[in-house]
This record gives sequence, structure tokens and C-alpha cells, in this order.
Amino acid sequence: MADARGEARWGWLAILALGIGAVYLTSSVLIPFLIAFLLAYAFDPVVVFLERRRIRRSLAIWFVFAVLSAILVIFLLVVIPIIQEETTRALEQLPRYLEHVRTDILPYLERQFGINIPKTYDEISAALLPRLKEEAPNIFRPVTAVLLSLFSNTAYLLAAIANLIVIPFAFYYFLKDFEALKRGFKEYIPPRHRSEVAKWLRELDLSLSGFIRGQLLVILFLAIIYGTGLTLIGVDLAFVLGIIGAFGEIVPYVGFVVGLSLAVLVGFLQFQDLLHPFYVILFFATVQSVQGLVIAPLVMGQQVGLHPLVVIAAVYIGGDLFGFIGVLLAVPGAAVVVVLLKALAERYRRSALYKT
Repeated sequence: MADARGEARWGWLAILALGIGAVYLTSSVLIPFLIAFLLAYAFDPVVVFLERRRIRRSLAIWFVFAVLSAILVIFLLVVIPIIQEETTRALEQLPRYLEHVRTDILPYLERQFGINIPKTYDEISAALLPRLKEEAPNIFRPVTAVLLSLFSNTAYLLAAIANLIVIPFAFYYFLKDFEALKRGFKEYIPPRHRSEVAKWLRELDLSLSGFIRGQLLVILFLAIIYGTGLTLIGVDLAFVLGIIGAFGEIVPYVGFVVGLSLAVLVGFLQFQDLLHPFYVILFFATVQSVQGLVIAPLVMGQQVGLHPLVVIAAVYIGGDLFGFIGVLLAVPGAAVVVVLLKALAERYRRSALYKT
């Protein structure tokens, strides 16, 4: 009997390993479905809330789709023209920025570091052309490779377009059947383990539910606050920089660093003083403090609760394995792994191996 149970366990472990391998090999195909599933997970509580108000599930789902579509339309009709106007104005000021760099910043760097930086076209040509002739093979080899890749990998572009079409359809059907999926999943848990698995699933839900919905709200909040604040300071490209900083927060800490760096650079080039960059730094620090201490806890509830080093490691690993999508899904994926490791650690402490 024991041998039979051992063989059965090894058989299931082999099936699990094959399943994980299959998921890894087909990750590029499964990613849009995973994104759709996470969206369904995020908005299922909204649908359930509407169902409790005696609204049919299908109507509740269409209501969610209508609200999301309205947000997208508002973004296209309101935000895009603002971005276009800011970009046009910044391009008009670009010659003045470049002149400031040529006449003030470059001479200052030359005095400070004792180097000669070419400024005119003739000086740049004299400095660069000999190096370009020497390095031309090395420079153009990767460029040629990229161009060949663009022409030979049209399938990847078509696949990306197909993913954008698949996600909303998969989102709808996942949301439609989400409660049935949850009930079906519970049926496959052995009865003797259901209470323990339910406990860890509740912890995972507490860890993730606020994160996905809250992250969207935090990004919206940051885009509005950053854009409005930079506009009041008078920085060009205020809403463009605000959107970059806000959406960068999808990857923790990246949005703040990138948004602040670009805003300080634009403020310095535009006003040619240190006071306005200081205003930008002070503003970003204030918003970051308010977001971390007030907004995120209120909006995201229990959040993911991961150590910053775990977050950074998860982002690196996710990016290395799955590219940009892996970076986006790194934090919720790390939360899942942490909950699973906690469950394994608790089982180990209860095992005979630990007690002997």
C-alpha cells in the first residue's frame, strides 16, 4: 500500500513538473490569458457586489466593460490633446534648451573636469568621424541584425496585435465564469486538505486583491497629481512627465526615479536655475510620502506586503524570464510564491522530519 502511494505521489509530481514545463514553453501564448485572468480576478468583486443588488451577472459585466470603455474614451479625448499641445510647445522651445546647453552647461563641464567637449558641427565631425570609421563594422552589425529581425519577425508583430484582441474577449469569459471556476477549483482539493488550502487562499486573496485594483487607482491618482503639480510649478511637458511617472509605478520605485529625473532635467533646461528643480524635487518627495503613508494603504488595503529586496529580485527575475510582461507581473507573482513558501514552511514544521 505504501509503495502504491509513493508511486502515485511521484506520478503526480511528474505530471506537475511536465505542466510547469509546458506553461514555460508556451508562456508567450499564455500571457494574454494570464493578463485577462488577473483582470477578471480584480473586477469579479465589483460584479459580485452588483449581483447582490439584484443585477444579473451578464448586465453587471457589461456595466464594468462600459465603465472601463468610458475611462479609455475620456483618456483619448481629454488627455491625448493635452499631451499633443504640451509636446508641440516643448518642441518649439527645444532650440532654446540646446542653446543653453551649448553656451552654459558644456563650458561649465569643461571647466570642472578639464575636458574639451566639441560644440560646433565642424568640431563634432572632427572628433567623431575618425572613430566612426574605425567602429563602423561594430556599430552597423547590431543595426543590421535589428533590421533583419524586424523584417523576418513580422509574425511577432501580428502576435502582439492578436494579443490585444484576445485580452478583452478572454477577460469577458473569465469574468462571466469566474465564480464557477472558483467552485470547480475547490472540488479538486482533497477534502482533508480543504480547510488548510482555504486558509492560504484567503491569505493570498488578501495579499493580491487590493494590489491589482489599488494599483490602477494609485496610477490614476499619481498621473493627476503629478501632472497638476508640475503644471503649477510651470514645467513644460507636465502631464507627459506625470503620466510617465505614474505608469512607471507599475514597477515599484521605477516611476518615482524616472519621473523625478526627467522633471528635474526639463525644469533645469527650461528655467536655467536651481530653484525650479528644487521645487520639483520637493514636490515629488511630498507626493511619494503621501502616497506611501496615506494613499496606498487606504486604496490598496493589505497590499502585497513584500520586502523591497524581494520586489527588486522579483522584477529582475520576471524581466529575465518573460520580458516586459514578466516585469509587470513580477510583484503579484512574488506574492503568490511567498504564500506558497509560507505554506510549505508550516507543513515542514508540523512534519516528522522537523520534530525528530
